[in-house]
Amino acid sequence: MSEIVKVQVPLISNDPAEHALVYAEGRKRVVQQPLDYTTKQLMGNDSKAFFEAEFRRGKWTIGKRVKDRDW
Repeated sequence: MSEIVKVQVPLISNDPAEHALVYAEGRKRVVQQPLDYTTKQLMGNDSKAFFEAEFRRGKWTIGKRVKDRDW
């Protein structure tokens, strides 16, 4: 089942893996995970964005970008 998630990348980081914080509304299923090339491209220069995603095996599978939410 698809949910809307917020993807946040750190403004400054020395982490070579460039992990992002990904979670659903209410901070459900908070995960730090690397982003795939497509998600990075969809985010552009934004430090946070919202996407459709599915939670599987302890991580989010991120789909298309959606309109920003107020949470």
